[in-house]
Amino acid sequence: MRTARRFLSVLAVAGLATFGVPAAAMAEVGTQDTGMRLQAAAASAWQGKCAKGDVCVWSGRNGTGTRCAWNGNDPDWQGGAVQCRPHGFKVQSVWNNGYQGKYDTVWFYQKANYRQGIYDPLPPSSSGHNIKPTTMRSHQWK
Repeated sequence: MRTARRFLSVLAVAGLATFGVPAAAMAEVGTQDTGMRLQAAAASAWQGKCAKGDVCVWSGRNGTGTRCAWNGNDPDWQGGAVQCRPHGFKVQSVWNNGYQGKYDTVWFYQKANYRQGIYDPLPPSSSGHNIKPTTMRSHQWK
């Protein structure tokens, strides 16, 4: 039990140092009932790869399953430049591996053409995050 508490304390400090917010707050990001609930994936469990400059989503946890990746906006994942068919699965992990600067944060939407925003913005990070299973259809960098 002591080891588990020590491990959780280390995670909390790491979350504060990395993102400037407590790890507990990171696990419950989201302001709407459809808001994102980021869960930091353990480094050893994360399997997904996402090219620098891209935003990536996966159908499974820890970057597993079907993956879709973009380096720009997509108003319709089913009809855009990248044909991602999320209607067959719910997104369970995300990674914004974009560059810091202008237009570095990604916003996701349930509907095409950036309608029905479902998440708080996803800033760039050095690793992916697990989320509650969610249907997505478009995204844009802001």
